[in-house]
Amino acid sequence: MSSEIFYDKAFIRVEEKYIPVVNHGSSNCFEFDSRGREIPEKTWSVLNHPYMERMLFTADEIQEIADFYEEISMSNRGGTKKSRNRSFEENEFRRWILAGMKSAHTVEEYVEFGNRVIVIDYSEDRWMKYSVPTTDALLDKIQELADRQITVGFWDNRHVNRPSMRRSERQTFDFSSLPEYYVLLGKQGYFVKRSSRRIWFARNVQSTHSAIRKFKTEKAAQKYLTDNQKFFSKCAFTIECVQNGGASE
Repeated sequence: MSSEIFYDKAFIRVEEKYIPVVNHGSSNCFEFDSRGREIPEKTWSVLNHPYMERMLFTADEIQEIADFYEEISMSNRGGTKKSRNRSFEENEFRRWILAGMKSAHTVEEYVEFGNRVIVIDYSEDRWMKYSVPTTDALLDKIQELADRQITVGFWDNRHVNRPSMRRSERQTFDFSSLPEYYVLLGKQGYFVKRSSRRIWFARNVQSTHSAIRKFKTEKAAQKYLTDNQKFFSKCAFTIECVQNGGASE
């Protein structure tokens, strides 16, 4: 028996409304990654039952959606899971959905964190993906495809980048008080953070929502590169000076 696993959520905030985007996949569906390994299938889509023809919802409507899916989860115990081996407990799926409003971001913020927001038209056998870099572009594309079968998601089917909470807590220094600061620039954009396997980038160094890693001095930036030389061996970075006020050199 297959189950639907809900791995993650990344709600999109549009003024006072939300698009409840979730990452999910069937427990018995797999795909192959770039290395030929078999991995669980994952995809982003909008959690919009019982409002199948809509993408945008008020907070009260999100509550109704959460109640709807909670009822399904409880009537089909084991069929709705939060991991391959763990089902949602009573009221847990409802809380999981509602929490998506607190962690929601705008399209512009998701793009700033290094994501690519898309509208997917799956009316035909060959799905069409449309990149939408702004909230206005998202709303325009939804309106344009109003008579089609569509959903909203992210270009990367498996991950979404968010600002690092640990880094936010660590880096409390107000860099706007300096005449200039330093950042690391690579081919994919400005360095945000890294894990043991992955590097995150952002496109715009000046955004107020930017999670880009900043350094007080060029020496501090160089020391970070040196200390992480082994990890960064396949990704070349240059050190860029950013002038507070907009200019960079």
